[in-house]
Amino acid sequence: MAGQDTVMKALTRSLSDGALDVLGVRGVELESPLPTELPANTLRIDKAWRMRDGCVFHLEFQSYREPTLHRFLEYDARLARQHMARIRTVVLYHASVTSASATLDIGTALYQVENVFLSNLDGDKALDQVEGHVWSGEWEPGDRLRLALALNMKVRDAAEAFERVLTLVPALSDEAERDLVVSAILVLGAPSLTDVQRARLRRELRRVSKIVEELYQEGREEGREEVARNLLAEGVSVDVIVKATGLSRAKVEELGKQLQ
Repeated sequence: MAGQDTVMKALTRSLSDGALDVLGVRGVELESPLPTELPANTLRIDKAWRMRDGCVFHLEFQSYREPTLHRFLEYDARLARQHMARIRTVVLYHASVTSASATLDIGTALYQVENVFLSNLDGDKALDQVEGHVWSGEWEPGDRLRLALALNMKVRDAAEAFERVLTLVPALSDEAERDLVVSAILVLGAPSLTDVQRARLRRELRRVSKIVEELYQEGREEGREEVARNLLAEGVSVDVIVKATGLSRAKVEELGKQLQ
């Protein structure tokens, strides 16, 4: 999907150049995103990249405390086998999670991850730093994640912090850098927001970033295709579906073949 590919390419750049240093995750330079579906019963991980040193960087986002690390261990064992590479796994904990296990001893091996607890970081201070760097022209890679994840950190007033984020993103004069920030917000920051906040965030970001527009168009196209599939399943004629959805006849016929 073009929109998702664009977001992942931007996120790859957004998390590189030392941007993750602000979370205490150092030495990560990403090269290219990897598939998130793993073989054998199709397990799906959150995100993974090939790093410039040849290793694989595996990033998981958690809004609750992971009870054990067995799930991540299984992911990493399959990643290691699939890509024949060393795995570095970072678990990014959102919201109120303040502790979680970082090691798992299974007897034959000692498995270890790096935990980052965003609730231990000061979101107000992060936004102060971003604001200062925006107005002084001293923007740095770490500001991408300060801005993208501030709402998942500890803040005095969540509503006020939300408004500050919406104000700071359009203030970035560099369009390319703004797209990197937006990609990080959409993938890392937005999932833990309320439905109302996510809807407003996407609406506001759509005005300032082509990435959000691409995702919107992609989502709208997927919606039209889903309507067409449903109509085809009900036996509605191709001509009627073309008129109802605006899809091309070739596309509707292709969708019909997929249902056979």
